[in-house]
Amino acid sequence: MAPPTTSAPQRVAVLIFHDGDILDFAGPIEILTHIYNNPDPSTRSDPAFRTTTVASTRTVSVGGNGALTLTADMTIHEALDHLADFDVLIVPGGYPAIMMDLIERDSPEMQLTRAFATQQKDGGDGKGKGKGEKTILSICTGALLVGAAVGGAAGAGGGLKMTTHHLAYDLLRQVCAKAKSEVEVVETTRERRYVDGGVNAGGVRVISAGGVTCGLDAALYLGSLVVGEEKVRWTAELEEHEWRKAVV
Repeated sequence: MAPPTTSAPQRVAVLIFHDGDILDFAGPIEILTHIYNNPDPSTRSDPAFRTTTVASTRTVSVGGNGALTLTADMTIHEALDHLADFDVLIVPGGYPAIMMDLIERDSPEMQLTRAFATQQKDGGDGKGKGKGEKTILSICTGALLVGAAVGGAAGAGGGLKMTTHHLAYDLLRQVCAKAKSEVEVVETTRERRYVDGGVNAGGVRVISAGGVTCGLDAALYLGSLVVGEEKVRWTAELEEHEWRKAVV
């Protein structure tokens, strides 16, 4: 992904859903909202990303046992109407049973992920509304939604690599096989926490992170594609996080 020619922030849709893992989406939000285009990031001006939370309903309880109730910025229905405006979609995870339910009933969350994964560079409407390459970032078992989604259009998943939580590798393989997604599942390590799986046929880059905290490292990697490593290292230092940036 080439750095943008202007300082306009990348627009990031952050999917949230009932009982989804909190850190899966909160971690990347924390990272991305502290990355700046400004050559001196300590000024905290000219943000490189602007996040919008998206859910099937305005109010959603996330985390185990309704640990946190949030008000989404936008409904999924609204986001689908403005899909071409977003540069990035973040797909968090949850318990496998939750994720499989979202897939099997073709939930609004599944529909949004599929629509984003299979859009074209021109925004999918032939009117040139897109802004070039798009990116999906999945964290943990969010990869299950993405794995199912990239099989939604012929050739969309061809040659991609993905990863997920270490307890869900086999389940991701099963989901991709059922969706006829040509995805190679890569097992992460302590040093290799995320995978840049490449760009699909529609021009959507697929980045996937391992379990939970791996999303911090993957978000820093996404940031480095936009503003460069030097500015992202400043963000990692600010957050007192040791960026493990090895990538497949």
